[in-house]
Amino acid sequence: MKDEKGQALPLALVALAIGSLLVTPFLRSVSVHSIAARNYSGSIAEQYSSDAGVEDAIWNLTNGTLALQLTAPGDTASYSLSQSVNGVAPTVSVTRDKVQLATDDLESGGWSGGSGWLNDWYHQGDASIVSGGSPYQGSRHLRLRSNTGYVKRAIDLSRQPGASLQFRAKASSFESGEEARCLVSSNGSDWTTVKTWVNGDDDNAYHFYDIDLSSYALSSQFWIAFEADMSGTGVFFIDDLMVARVLPGAALGLPSDDFESGDWSGGSGWLYDWYKEGSASVTTDGAPYGESYHMEMTKDNSYVKRAGDLSGQSGLRLQFQAKVSAFEAGDYMECLVSPDAISWTAVKTWTSADSDDAYHFVDIDLSPYTMSSEFWIAFDSGMNNKNDYFYVDDLRIAGAIAYEIVSSAGNEMTRADVVIQEGNVSIRSWQMERQ
Repeated sequence: MKDEKGQALPLALVALAIGSLLVTPFLRSVSVHSIAARNYSGSIAEQYSSDAGVEDAIWNLTNGTLALQLTAPGDTASYSLSQSVNGVAPTVSVTRDKVQLATDDLESGGWSGGSGWLNDWYHQGDASIVSGGSPYQGSRHLRLRSNTGYVKRAIDLSRQPGASLQFRAKASSFESGEEARCLVSSNGSDWTTVKTWVNGDDDNAYHFYDIDLSSYALSSQFWIAFEADMSGTGVFFIDDLMVARVLPGAALGLPSDDFESGDWSGGSGWLYDWYKEGSASVTTDGAPYGESYHMEMTKDNSYVKRAGDLSGQSGLRLQFQAKVSAFEAGDYMECLVSPDAISWTAVKTWTSADSDDAYHFVDIDLSPYTMSSEFWIAFDSGMNNKNDYFYVDDLRIAGAIAYEIVSSAGNEMTRADVVIQEGNVSIRSWQMERQ
C-alpha cells in the first residue's frame, strides 16, 4: 500500500489525458445513438400498440362478442380500438379457420375477374363464362364443353402451408367414357389430377369440393386447371372458386350443411343423408338465413335426424341458425343428440316465447356427451298447426377454432395465429412485421 500511494497523481493525469481524447468522440456517439434511440423508441411504441390490438382481440374472442360475428370458416371481422395505446389506435382484423388467398365468383364476366391471382385465366377451346345453365350464385359461371374446353390460372403459394382449393361444380349430360378433370401443377408442366367427374356424377346439381393442396409442392407459381374431355352433349360448370389457407389447429372437415343443395343429401362430413318424417322440407320459402335454401319444419309430425363420425373428438359444439314463427302456447321444438340413435338427450327447446320470426345463432356444447362413430343430431316438432314453422340454416359441428389476428399500429403490424377450444387459448405463432 505504501508503494501505491505515490502513483495516484500520475494515474489521474493519465486518465485526464485519455479523457480529453475520448470526450468528443463519445459525445458524438451519444448524439447519434440518442437519435437512433428516439426512432427505435417510436417503433417500440408502435409494436407495443400492435401487440395490444392482438391481446384485445383474444380477450374479445373469449370474453366478448367477437366470436359471435365469426360463425363460419372464412368469416372476417375488423375493428379499431376505441382508445389509443402509446398514442396510436390499433386496427384489428380477425379471420376464422381459413384465410382467403384468391377468389373468383366469375361475376366479372371476363377472364381477369377475382382477386389474389398472378394472372388472368388462360383459356382455350370450348371454354366460356356464361349466364345460362343456372349459376350456383350470382348471374355467371364457367362452362367447359367438348374435348377442348380448358382453363388454368396461377397463384403464389410459396408461403402458404395448409392451402386448399374450394369450389362448386356440376356436371350435366355426360355419356359413357366422358369426363372432366381438375388438375394442379407446381411448375406449369407436370400436372396431377386431383378430381375427376364421370358419367354418373352428372346430376346437373352444384356440389361443394374442398381439395387439400398441402401434399403438393406449393410454389411461387402454382397452377390450377380444369379440362373437359367430352365428345357428346356433356357440359361441366364451375362457380364460386377460392384458394384458402387453413389456419394451424383448425378443426375442419366436421359435419356441416348450409342446405344449399336444395335436398336432404347436402353438406359434407356426414355418414348418411338426412332422415326425415312428416312435414319437413328443404325450401326457399320463409326467408333463409344464408343464400337460397334452409330447412323448414311444421305441424307435430316433423322429424329429422342425421349422423356423423365424431369418435376421438373432444370439445365439440353444435352450431346453427334457428328461427321460430307463429308458435302458440303449448307449441315447442326440440333439438336432441344421441351416441347410438337409442338414448336421446334434448339439448335445446324452443317455445312460443322464442317465436319472433327472426334467426338467432345457437351454440350448444357437446362436451358432456359421448362422442361416438355414429353420433346423431335430431329436430323433433311439437307444433299443433300447419301454420307454425321452425327453420334451421347453416348447421355445423365445430371443434377447436383457429383465428388469424392481424393488428396494425403506425408502421408496425403483429400477426398471430391462435386456437381456442373450450375457452382455452393456445398461441401458435406471434410475428411482428414492419409495413
